[in-house]
Amino acid sequence: MLKKKTSALLITLLIFMQSIYGIGFITKASANTISNNILDSVTMAVYDSAGQVVTGNVYEPNSTIQLDYTWSLPNGHGYKGGDTYTFTLPQQFLLFNDIPGVLVMGQDQIGTFHVDQASHQAVITFNNYIESHDNVHGTLTFRTHLDTSKLTESTTVTITIPIQSGDQIFTLHLKPSVTSTIEKRGVSSGFNSKDIHWTVDVNKTLDSVQNAVVTDPIPPGLSVPVTVAVYDLGVHLDGTVVQGALVDASKYTVTRTGADLSIRFAESPIHTAYRIQYTTPITDFDKATFVNTATFGGSNKNPAQTSATVHVTRGSSLDKIAESYSPITQIINWGIKYNYNERTIAQSAAFLKDLFNDTQEIVAGSLHIYPVTFNPSGNETLGSELPSGEYTITTEAAAGKKGFKLQFNHNISSAYKINYQTKASSPVLKNMIITNSVTSGSGESDSASRPVEQGAVYKYPGTADYNAKTVAWNIIINRDSQVMKNMVVTDTFSNKGLRFIPSSIVIKKGNVVLPSTDYILNSVEDEGFTVKFKNTISEPLSITYTTYFNIDLISPPGNANFINSAKVDWVDSANAGKSQTAIATFIPRDEVKNNGFKYGAYNAVTKELTWTVGVNYNGKTITNASVQDTLESNQKFTNDSLKVYKMNIPPNGIPLAPTPADEIDLSKYKYTVDSQNKLVILFQQAISEPYYIVFKTSLQGQLINSTVTNTARAFNGTEPVTNNLSATLPIPKGGEYVTKSGGQSGDKINWTVQINYGQSTLNDAKIIDIPSINQQLLPNSFHLFATTVTSNGNVMKGSELTKDVVYTLVIKTDTQGKQTFELSFVNPITTAYILEYQSLIRASDHETVTNRITLSGTNVTTIMKETTKEIVVGVSDGSGTGSGVRGSLTVNKIDSANNTLMLSGAIFELYRKSGDKKTLINTLTTDETGSVVFNNLLAGDYVVSEITAPLGYVLNREDNPITLHPGDELHINVINTKTTETPPPTTPTPPPTTPTPPPTTPTPPPPTSTPSATPPPPTSTPSPTPSAPPTPAITPTPSVTPPPPTVPTPSTNPDIPIDTDNDVPLGGIPPITKPETLPTTGESSHLYVEIAGITLILLGLILRRRFTK
Repeated sequence: MLKKKTSALLITLLIFMQSIYGIGFITKASANTISNNILDSVTMAVYDSAGQVVTGNVYEPNSTIQLDYTWSLPNGHGYKGGDTYTFTLPQQFLLFNDIPGVLVMGQDQIGTFHVDQASHQAVITFNNYIESHDNVHGTLTFRTHLDTSKLTESTTVTITIPIQSGDQIFTLHLKPSVTSTIEKRGVSSGFNSKDIHWTVDVNKTLDSVQNAVVTDPIPPGLSVPVTVAVYDLGVHLDGTVVQGALVDASKYTVTRTGADLSIRFAESPIHTAYRIQYTTPITDFDKATFVNTATFGGSNKNPAQTSATVHVTRGSSLDKIAESYSPITQIINWGIKYNYNERTIAQSAAFLKDLFNDTQEIVAGSLHIYPVTFNPSGNETLGSELPSGEYTITTEAAAGKKGFKLQFNHNISSAYKINYQTKASSPVLKNMIITNSVTSGSGESDSASRPVEQGAVYKYPGTADYNAKTVAWNIIINRDSQVMKNMVVTDTFSNKGLRFIPSSIVIKKGNVVLPSTDYILNSVEDEGFTVKFKNTISEPLSITYTTYFNIDLISPPGNANFINSAKVDWVDSANAGKSQTAIATFIPRDEVKNNGFKYGAYNAVTKELTWTVGVNYNGKTITNASVQDTLESNQKFTNDSLKVYKMNIPPNGIPLAPTPADEIDLSKYKYTVDSQNKLVILFQQAISEPYYIVFKTSLQGQLINSTVTNTARAFNGTEPVTNNLSATLPIPKGGEYVTKSGGQSGDKINWTVQINYGQSTLNDAKIIDIPSINQQLLPNSFHLFATTVTSNGNVMKGSELTKDVVYTLVIKTDTQGKQTFELSFVNPITTAYILEYQSLIRASDHETVTNRITLSGTNVTTIMKETTKEIVVGVSDGSGTGSGVRGSLTVNKIDSANNTLMLSGAIFELYRKSGDKKTLINTLTTDETGSVVFNNLLAGDYVVSEITAPLGYVLNREDNPITLHPGDELHINVINTKTTETPPPTTPTPPPTTPTPPPTTPTPPPPTSTPSATPPPPTSTPSPTPSAPPTPAITPTPSVTPPPPTVPTPSTNPDIPIDTDNDVPLGGIPPITKPETLPTTGESSHLYVEIAGITLILLGLILRRRFTK
């Protein structure tokens, strides 16, 4: 038992040791996060739109800002390859995209960095370089913009960046969004103003101005201000301002020289904005417009000018108004506005003379005078009536005129309103114009006129009943209450078309109906009637009656309106015969004039148009009725869609919509569509009612335009019985073939193409898109979607369609890197589609990216529609050395056995790596030289993959990672091996009897090396100092010779070699001592563990042997 227990214990111990070794409890290598701040300093430089360093202290908000971080690792730091350091770029900066990059030390790569657009988090990942070198340091450079959406109203932005020694603080003063450094405004004190208040804002651009001075020549009509006040002025980033505290008078000097005003600031230079306010009294009250120009400048600033114009609103000295008129009383209300400009007028000149037609007379007691006051807007308020003792009224007369004189009994300086009335001195027998004029003691004059109407007779039409085909008429007699004896009213239907209804006549005196015994009525039903009154009339009368109307009876034909006249004959109080006539016109609805109508509706789902034609609206008798309608715009009649309904017209004339109960039997009409696409409906019997004709047409298979017009007409035999009944129907999105929109998203642009939203039918439909060269199409981003179209034409995105089944896509790239793509539909298209795709931005910051897209297709004619879209992009970039150039990659396909044999027909895909994501950039095929070139590439990590081998060669399935530095022109070789042919089977030969010689140790093949895509020497690092251009960074001179490279152990499965033609020897800061041989990645030496394991095994065997004896 003890033997078994001991053996079990030893085995358990052995298994435990092996287990903890296997899961890494003994030695574990992992990437660590560097927690200490390794940032030494940060400098900032601001560049203008031309790329020049801004040397001033106030910057444009959209300027390019360069941040240069310096960093270093302390000697003996203990950090390993794969360790990371994370910091955050200030949130005040706008990142348009993620920023990947490579850290270089001299000509060596020491790691990578990546900035996340959303979080602003920057992560530096070091490689093994830092383990074998001392004095490791470098820079990081980022170029971007301020994020104005995150800035407050203030023009001062404070940015705090933590570094090793503490917080480094930058204060930026931004230029406000203003059009001028000086602004002037003026405002009067209101209606009839006596002064103007001026405001001058200076230095709104917040410049540094030496010996700042403001000058303002005061224009004629104004006097120099007595006082001047200066205020601090806060200017927000958006250009709005806030007035601050009053500035002490010791900080500026005011000088008045003649009409010139100047304000000179004592402080020099000034850096902030100020507001200057002063008031100028008005000396010329006849002048209504004042222009004032102010100038701001200094000894280091060119003068800037601005002008302000102030219009002073004043009342007139004299106005005459005809305010109202009553045709019943024949009274006119007159008004005079006197001294509304509020001048002081001496008593001797304070009078008015008013004259009017001598057919008028002033209404006794109607004259009233009121003092007037005004609010700042000039709205008047009448005060209490002026007592009669304040003025004197006398009569005035002139040829054909009469009137009065109004004399004020004292000097005046306020405004007055005078109201009075006149009336006709005798009955008004004809329409005329009454003119009234007024003249002041100062010589001003004005006049007003008022038309007056005769009061004997007035006529107008009443309500029409389109179902009964009747219209009411109204006659007003003796509105001005004259004495009328032996009065006769003769009503005439001037152009026929009317028929009098005798029973409809009603005559009233006021509200009392006159009995028929008071008058004699005689009528001729189609011509009119007469009414003879038996008694004298001395007050107003009204006559109402009704007629039938029939437009076909109007004479002469062609006039679609009904004219009716009423003539009144009477004897006045002086026994003189008088006569007056009034005319009224009834204008019927258009359906009456045209004897029909037409309208339509379009359904974008079915592409059907539903037409509704109303015929014989007037209900005339047509013995041989037909309707013809030519279907235009390539419409196709929809079989069995035509129906005819009876039309019901209510009194208001608006036809009721047809119902199934209104449909008439098909046996009562027939219809055909001839070869000319003319629809003809034939009624099988005479009709005398109005009808609806409803039918459908289709635009399926056609080019669909924005409108469709149709015209119908009804006939009696060959004689038209309606006018042309036309309707133009708008087609939602008709004529829309291709439109495009796009928006930036990080380092890409999301493009959306709306295809065939009008739903035309197109054969051989093809989209050709030509993007500008500063973008790169992303092949895997293309997605074509079906759509759902609603009946009103709205388009909604549907499911994605399958490439090479519904459409084909070809992307072409020329030798200069310029791309186009062609999307061709496999079958004719009849509906709308939405194409979405992305392009990678290769543009510089603030550069314009354009896309020109064309849709072509055929349908009877060839259609080609083009549209262009422009987008101004923003780009954020960064590097360890500062660069903004693009690179290229050339891939050479070489035979493995003959490195001079270049292979054509190999297809490569190039992917851009961003973290764990890969984005396909382009797919190219090697030409006859065996090469492909990927142009205009951003710096970063890429992967080249071979997807198709040359004919007769084995596919190279190895991914080839590439790191492209700014401006690199990399060349790599990818080798292929010919396909091995299977030898034919042979008869096996017996093995020889000669003894086999002892085996020999094979010589390993020469090791292959995997090149790194090393960039050329870095460009100079821009200096962060704003006052001087960038200067190059200097690489320290090596102090120790690098050790010779260690020859790697041969591999039984060597990688396929990838060559590069711009390998650069490792340099930079050399190692201090020769590095020790490193163990396998992730491990350290296992010698002691192995010895312990072997010892335990041997001990177990010995014990087992001993116990079994």
